[in-house]
Amino acid sequence: MSVSKGVVIYGQSRITYRVREVDRKTLAIEVHPDQRVEVRAPLHCDGEEIRRRVRKRAAWIQRQQDFFRSFEPRSPVRHYVSGETHAYLGRRYRLKWQLADREGVKLDGGFLRVSMPGNASTEQARRLLRSWYRERAIEVFSKELEVCWNSFETMGVPKPELHIRWMNRRWGSLSPRGRLTLNTELVQAPRECIAYVITHELCHLRHPHHGPGFWKQLDRVMPDWAARKRKLEEKMAM
Repeated sequence: MSVSKGVVIYGQSRITYRVREVDRKTLAIEVHPDQRVEVRAPLHCDGEEIRRRVRKRAAWIQRQQDFFRSFEPRSPVRHYVSGETHAYLGRRYRLKWQLADREGVKLDGGFLRVSMPGNASTEQARRLLRSWYRERAIEVFSKELEVCWNSFETMGVPKPELHIRWMNRRWGSLSPRGRLTLNTELVQAPRECIAYVITHELCHLRHPHHGPGFWKQLDRVMPDWAARKRKLEEKMAM
């Protein structure tokens, strides 16, 4: 298999793409969730023909890249100081430090109370909050996956194994082996938005790419997915 790279200028933008020559008869252009553009071309395909095809699809490529870019986390930078607001399941809570004999985090009315013994610090508060969010994420995501899986269990594919970690550029992903990974930070979003991300990724069990079949299935199992996606973007940008 031969691999090469190319660049196409479209307006004020540069579209960089990678070419993989494989044993196939037709040329296919794919845009991945991280905005990478990949061309799967027949063996010995002419480079100029590939460039022409990429230029022809440039508007579509940019729309796909914009779509995936809108799906990236955009949460503002947090400093973990008292008075700062943090979210959990779509609601905003004011962070409050308090000295105590034991470390801990709890919701109390409109506050996220972080208990810290000794000399409290922002790094200590950050560590405690991230640990608390992870614990909540494991609980919430597991329950939401069970509910969302009801729409997919008749597909005849194994239920994905759930993994949770902090990610900079994705809310979720599904590996080719069926491993579902969700961003810990997603637990700050409303439950309906969490369900959207999970459902989006589960649709990839049958449709690895964002082709017509993928969107048809997503429309069928979650007709209001677009509204949930917009809500996710709005809530997590606050």
